[in-house]
Amino acid sequence: MIKRKALFYSIITGLTILDSFLLSKPNLLGKIGLIIYKYHYLRTFPRTLLTVSIVIAISISIAELIRLFVNKQILKRSTGIIILSLLIFVAAAALIKTGLDFSTWSFEHTGHRFKYGAYLLPLMLVSIFIHAIVKLPKTQSVPSFANNKSKTNQPSDVDDKS
Repeated sequence: MIKRKALFYSIITGLTILDSFLLSKPNLLGKIGLIIYKYHYLRTFPRTLLTVSIVIAISISIAELIRLFVNKQILKRSTGIIILSLLIFVAAAALIKTGLDFSTWSFEHTGHRFKYGAYLLPLMLVSIFIHAIVKLPKTQSVPSFANNKSKTNQPSDVDDKS
């Protein structure tokens, strides 16, 4: 199980680096757009890597926190699934908005690498939250000691016939 988790997070790390590289390499019109719209956090590869890493780290932290709360039975599994499903919906909405933005004239001419990087970030968020839903621990039934009363301590109906 730990190997699978390490494999998933190493794939996410590789995709984070790839996404940062793609977002930091717009064409000339894209670079002008980054200057005009003051996207300082996307101008260079280190800034882009920091920005994408922060977004990914926050989403992984939220997913792991929900998993921990379900494991410690602070949250019910169904509540964890609902929260993660809402986060998947938000990330999917961001993906749809990205698609709509890049079909307009101003974003359409930023270059293919920049476009693919913009699509990759919401896809990574969706995959992180889907992975968290799949890996949510099953709730364990707590043994009920109230139903396991010893019959020797209870009076029987036979004793009351006096």
